[in-house]
Amino acid sequence: MLDDIFTDLERDERGQATLSLIGKAQQVDVLIGPKFRTALVYTPPNSSVAFEPMAAITNALNLTQKGLYRELQSIEPGGSWEESFWIRPHGF
Repeated sequence: MLDDIFTDLERDERGQATLSLIGKAQQVDVLIGPKFRTALVYTPPNSSVAFEPMAAITNALNLTQKGLYRELQSIEPGGSWEESFWIRPHGF
């Protein structure tokens, strides 16, 4: 079982990171955009897998206030935040 946050992701020239679930003949890739700084991977007891792109680590607001997290993103009043992720299945 996994319930872990991954940071410092390897990124391509566009800033995208890829999370992959690889089986015997199939593969599912989840590509996340550069504004997603971390990814949560969760495997509950029922054998499914969840990839959750995240804009910040867990408890980022409190950790930023304590000076322990410096990557917190912010949006100016009236501004917006937009990012994308893609799911690419192979071998199905």
